[in-house]
Amino acid sequence: MPTNQPTNETMSERPYLAPYEKATREMGAGFESQLWMSKDAQRTRFEMLTLLGRFPGRIVADLGCGVGDLPMFLHEHAAGEFPRSYIGIEGVEAMARLARERVQEAKIERAGFELGDFVADDGLALRLVKEHGAEVFVFSGSLNTLDMAGAQGVLDRFWSALRTAKRGTLVFNFLSDRHNAQRTPASAPAVRYDPSKMLDWALERTPIVQLRHDYLRGHDATIVMDVAQ
Repeated sequence: MPTNQPTNETMSERPYLAPYEKATREMGAGFESQLWMSKDAQRTRFEMLTLLGRFPGRIVADLGCGVGDLPMFLHEHAAGEFPRSYIGIEGVEAMARLARERVQEAKIERAGFELGDFVADDGLALRLVKEHGAEVFVFSGSLNTLDMAGAQGVLDRFWSALRTAKRGTLVFNFLSDRHNAQRTPASAPAVRYDPSKMLDWALERTPIVQLRHDYLRGHDATIVMDVAQ
């Protein structure tokens, strides 16, 4: 699948990826370079995405897939929920390479990975729908270094691609600014969004929307949107 390939000259133009590139240079590609809070929190998020995204029998594209933790989670802990086909898109080359290696080692046959920048590549969403039949778009932690307007702009493109296909699901999580600030203070480079504004954004596009804000005690939220038919 053709994607806009990042070069050394364009790295400085991708500030949303800079924290992950820096972490990868310093620690190597792995769980830590994805800047997740903890493995337990990551698993809880994956469980929510799996519940809301309804993956079985569908083609799922995971935007900002990191080192392939979502397909590994499904393979190891929820095999019955594994999609018909999984496509991981990752902007940090070392992470994408490790994701491929992990999936090959685990002998997961219905998963593949591509190097791509879902923020900069305006045509990616439509290509995934038209050329690969993507039915579910997943963003898990991959919006965290964008401001809310930037995240909504990205989500709009992927939602529009599903609307073009007249079917599909968009499911994404984000850090909520309604959290307990003393227990889980916001720290750079992560950006928190107002969940009520994100819910309004979703409801302006479809009446078929769910918001979950309970699974990590308000630390973050997950929204799922379905194309009305």
